[in-house]
Amino acid sequence: MSKFEQIVNDEKIIQQYNKISEFEDLDKGWAHHNLEHVKNVSKLVEVLLKKLNYDENFIEEAKIAAILHDVGAVEGKNNHALRSYEFAKKYFDENNILLKNRELVLDAIKSHSDGFNSDNIMTLTLIISDKLDIKHTRVAKEGYNVKGMRQLQYIKDILVDIDNKNLEIKFICDDKININELEEFYFIIKVFRAIKTFSEKMNLTPKVFLNNCKWEY
Repeated sequence: MSKFEQIVNDEKIIQQYNKISEFEDLDKGWAHHNLEHVKNVSKLVEVLLKKLNYDENFIEEAKIAAILHDVGAVEGKNNHALRSYEFAKKYFDENNILLKNRELVLDAIKSHSDGFNSDNIMTLTLIISDKLDIKHTRVAKEGYNVKGMRQLQYIKDILVDIDNKNLEIKFICDDKININELEEFYFIIKVFRAIKTFSEKMNLTPKVFLNNCKWEY
């Protein structure tokens, strides 16, 4: 069993994300920071880094950062990145999990909310993968009542590819989506900032589409 599989199947990690789900339901959170979310993020991280030809060990450790990046959300969204970092650091020590890129992994977890200026590839990849997971599965029960956030329920899938130095991102949406309302949602600014930053650092040209139409923001 790989280190990533060991962590993602660890009952302690599963219970932690179950607690987060319970907290967000009680606290009427807008967006889920649950196990499904972090698994989606880890898949995006893997897609991007494979396309950029990083080695298997680096990719696995970046996926570990993705799985652990929201464990601190059990006490809410504020300062959750720092709490996730502290949890991960203690977790690695207590379980004798030795990582070749330990400091990069921990930095990615700690900086995933706002580390847009980082030169750490793990951090940048985690940020864009985290921000891109805005499809229908992210909407928590209170999110359906929030202007802008509620439009995420109509995003059915998000396809990411890197081809010939182009970063291609395709948002597959239901026709019911209100694009104007979605673009007014504050989080979309973060999504496009993550796309722009990642593209610049990796010398890629971003191409974003919404239902096959070029989406410029």
